[in-house]
Amino acid sequence: MRPFVNFLSTVSWSPDGAAIAFSGYRRTRQVDNDPEPIYELFTVGADGRGLKPIAGTEDAIAPVFSPDGRTLAFTRQIYRDSKTRVGGRVWRDGFDGTSVWTVDLPTGRQRQLTPWRDGVNFAASSFSPDGATLLATHEDERLLSQAEPVALAVDGSGSRRLFEDGSLPVYSPDGTEIAMIRRVVEYGREGGESSDLYVIRADGTGLRRLTRTPGLYELYPAWDPSGERLAYARLAFGDEREAFGLGGALMQVNADGSCATKVSSSPRAAIFALAWQPGPGRGAGRIAC
Repeated sequence: MRPFVNFLSTVSWSPDGAAIAFSGYRRTRQVDNDPEPIYELFTVGADGRGLKPIAGTEDAIAPVFSPDGRTLAFTRQIYRDSKTRVGGRVWRDGFDGTSVWTVDLPTGRQRQLTPWRDGVNFAASSFSPDGATLLATHEDERLLSQAEPVALAVDGSGSRRLFEDGSLPVYSPDGTEIAMIRRVVEYGREGGESSDLYVIRADGTGLRRLTRTPGLYELYPAWDPSGERLAYARLAFGDEREAFGLGGALMQVNADGSCATKVSSSPRAAIFALAWQPGPGRGAGRIAC
């Protein structure tokens, strides 16, 4: 049975660009008297052939290939309104949280990198080029859901905060920089909330703002394999239709913030997570403007 794709989840290309990992579901279960999709991970060839489920990845979204193609990192999510058991503990008032895991594709062995905590979310987004570090977004309800980018040691030895706020961090191809999204609040008569694209050095210093779009939301940055430009989604959450991504735009910008241009948009198309196909000869270089 072919799965239904989880279109709200990110996807990931294998390092050679020959396969894609994604989240989808083939079956449901009853939770709190309602049917709930059981999401799991799959890989499929770039030509659409060779679909394979990844055993033991129930409740998994947002897969991320490691640089050697041997490992998938993913985010495991659990949302329950009633008493449930998570992480060996009974949560009497329900549970709402996510945790980051890895699975070794040849053996199926899994490792949990972040703990289960109610009201705390970790979401994986990018491996370092050497495969030793995994970038993720951390959110905690006790911190008013302020998102912050963190670096997780893949061997499970710990984590560190990269910057005071930001989300969806992704390494540049050479690992020297990290692109991320930051929430922006403008005050005054024309004020409002939006989000823009930023870049920092891999050590968390040298913040640079690449876009400035009041009233719009930049999301899901993806580096061109050359490291000279980024693609990203631009959304406007002004009405119910736009809340589902309809009318959004596929954008691109040079890594220095110049030449932001629209690649594609349609009032009938939903644009969410982006993934630039890696591999030799697929680098687009700088945008000429």
